[in-house]
Parts: sequence; C-alpha cells; structure tokens
Amino acid sequence: MIDILLLLIPMAMLDSLNPLTIVTQIFLLTTKKPLQRALGHAIGVFSMYFIGGLLIIMGIRQIQKPLLDLAQSYEITLIGYVIELIIGLLTIYFGYRISKKKDGWDKIFIKKAGSLNFFESIFLGCLTTLGDLTTAIPYFAAIALVVKAKIAFLQIIFLLLAYNIIYVFPLIILLSLLLMKNSVLLFSKVGAFIEKWSKKILVMTCVVFGILLIFDSIGRFLAHPLF
Repeated sequence: MIDILLLLIPMAMLDSLNPLTIVTQIFLLTTKKPLQRALGHAIGVFSMYFIGGLLIIMGIRQIQKPLLDLAQSYEITLIGYVIELIIGLLTIYFGYRISKKKDGWDKIFIKKAGSLNFFESIFLGCLTTLGDLTTAIPYFAAIALVVKAKIAFLQIIFLLLAYNIIYVFPLIILLSLLLMKNSVLLFSKVGAFIEKWSKKILVMTCVVFGILLIFDSIGRFLAHPLF
C-alpha cells in the first residue's frame, strides 16, 4: 500500500492546484466573517471529493467484472477517448460562454458569498466540487490505481483520506494566513486582484485545459497520450 501512496501524493499535489476551489476560498477570506465561511468551504470540498471518490471506487468494484467481460467483445476504451474529447470541447465552450458574460458577474458572486453562514459555506464547497468532479483527471487516475491494487476496504479509506487531505491543503494554508498580522489587508489586495482578473484567468484555464483534454484524447487514440 505504501508504494500506491507514494504514487498518489504527487497526483494529489497536482490536483490540489485547483483554480476554482482556491479562488473561491480567497473570495470567502475577504468577507466579514472569513473563518466560518472559509472553514465551511474547505469541509465541503473535502467531504464531497472524498465521498465522490469512495462512491466511484465502490461502483467500479461492483461492475468491474462485467466491464472486463464487455471489453473482450467491444472496443470500450474508444468510448473513453470520445468522452474525454467531448469534455474538452465542452470545457472550451464553457470558457467561451464565460468570456461573453457581462462584467460584474463575479461581483455578484462575491456579494452572495459574503452573506453565507457556516452550513451554507459547506454546501457551496460541495456544490463547486461536485461540478468540478467530472474533470478531475488526476483523481480518476488515482482511483484507477486504487481499484487496480485490489486492496482491503480500510486501506482504500486510508488512501482516499490521505489524497483528500493533500487536496485541501492549499485551502488550509490560506485559512491559516488569517493568523498573520495584516491578513485582512493581504486578502483585500488579493481579492481586488481576483476581482479584476478572475474572469480572464478562468476563461484561459478553461481553454487551456480543454485543449489539453482534446489533444490527450487524440493522443490516446494514437497510443501517444499527454498524461
């Protein structure tokens, strides 16, 4: 199990650099009650990612044999390539739609985020993570390793907990910055920067990520994947 953990750690570190969760966390840290909102958001992200991963693994283990039997008769991997290609195209389209939104949509988000209570912040973390789970390529790769290892259920729980702790670690670091002097000034400056550039950054991220998915799907079909 240790060898699997050593493979999961860099995957989790890469996955933790999620712009959506990090930007949302910084948004919440610029509000009047940052501790309860940022903590609730981190708990929501961790809970949804962990539960989602666990449900996926349990589902795969239940249908693993039928899928293997099916793969002997059909080119099932081709379906995966097509799905990845579609996700890439949809991600680029999502970025295009965001670029066409009128300025001020992010200000509305900030205003709403500033009125959330602790439990609503947990729900926000769950909601954003659920929407982002479909494009969590490193997480799916980690899940594939865990399923392939055929380890005990408690070991699966341990590996998923370790992965998800690393995944939310940037959020915890941001939260810990509240203890620093002048943290309010720091987050207000960061918040102003994000308010100005978040739309362009999000659009660019969607386009780049979508292009990578498209090229990876084509590369997998040609036996030369990017990831």
